[in-house]
Amino acid sequence: MDTAEPQVQRGKAGEPEIYTLGRFVVRCGDSIVSEDVGRSYHMWELFKYLITYRGKSHLPEAIVEKLWPNNNYDNPKRVLRTLVYRLRKLLAKTGFTGNEHQHIVSSQGGYSWNPSLGYRLDAAEFEALCKEAQSVSQIEPMRAIALYLKAGGLYEGDYLPECSCCDWVMPMRNYYRRLYLESVVELINLLKKAGRYAEIVLVCERAFLIEPYEEDLHLQYLDALLHEDKLKQARTHYEYVTSLLYRELGIKPSTAFRALYRRMQADSTAVQLDLAWIQEMLSEKRAAEGAFHCDPEVFRFLYKLERRRSLRSGRTVFLGLLTITAPDYGLPPERVLEAVREQLHEILLAQLRKGDVITNWNEAQFLAIMPDLSLEQGEKVLGRIRDSCAANFETKDAVLRYNLQSILSAETLLPGGAEHRA
Repeated sequence: MDTAEPQVQRGKAGEPEIYTLGRFVVRCGDSIVSEDVGRSYHMWELFKYLITYRGKSHLPEAIVEKLWPNNNYDNPKRVLRTLVYRLRKLLAKTGFTGNEHQHIVSSQGGYSWNPSLGYRLDAAEFEALCKEAQSVSQIEPMRAIALYLKAGGLYEGDYLPECSCCDWVMPMRNYYRRLYLESVVELINLLKKAGRYAEIVLVCERAFLIEPYEEDLHLQYLDALLHEDKLKQARTHYEYVTSLLYRELGIKPSTAFRALYRRMQADSTAVQLDLAWIQEMLSEKRAAEGAFHCDPEVFRFLYKLERRRSLRSGRTVFLGLLTITAPDYGLPPERVLEAVREQLHEILLAQLRKGDVITNWNEAQFLAIMPDLSLEQGEKVLGRIRDSCAANFETKDAVLRYNLQSILSAETLLPGGAEHRA
């Protein structure tokens, strides 16, 4: 198999690297020169614009109008000429090859980025990998798979995410997002033809961290899980994703989802005579009406997904830890622990919201993901659970202790936790 590297824009050792997918970073050797964005905001905005539309010449008035439409400059040419001068000076100091006038080219009254300079741009490399994979997918499917996997590793999120409100970014952001989704779908199809379903599972799980609402990816994921005989994980994910799509987008399960559900039911026909399995299904149905219960492995995945979404959107999500201990902080007797654990599980399912997620982390602890709450609201939720425990627990040999903290913070928000003796 031919394993030659694709031809992409790439700098030599020590030359600058520009990252735009999922974050904006300009690195020169061991130095990150883009860290000074705060004091040079307009200059870096110009840099991003010229990199985005590299190779094209733009008139000063057009650049100023697109970058700062709300600023009525008396002399936009002079404003831009000053910024270009400062940007050229900065680039000359930070490792871009050539003299300072080669970095940004001036021609016929317009400015453009010089694409022939030595540097690496992740967006250009990502695009080149996807296009080469597309061109060889029919004749060299194994090579195409390798290229798509490499491209997927470069795409870490939206193009220039910090410019989410800038109209000039949207065409390129949509282009790279579409290219990413197309490449993932094509990669999955190639892996499916090769019977590599375990790899499809991994590809989809990574894609969910970036695009959590793409129904087709969830369908492919469920199909791969069923091919891998992971029926329980498939059922759990089905419950999660249908709840997610309804809660966030108001979308009910599609025909394709319902068909997959019937397939899961058919695959489990042999075990439906097992009373324990029937009890499990009844428990899952009741849990779906309140909090969503899953095993620790699925909980880890959902935690990563919520944390990634919080980093990108600023959404508030709390992580609750509930621990059953003896009054002396040891473990209660096994008989007591089992009874209290079952009661606490029922209380959590009943009192937490449909969008919350819980797991029995170990024999004495539960974890809960609680999105879209303030700290005060989170405390009230745990307070209600505490009061319910007081009314339902029938032993003095167990104590419920809990902690609450932001999913993005390592600092416990309730120092020492709150506790309730059952």
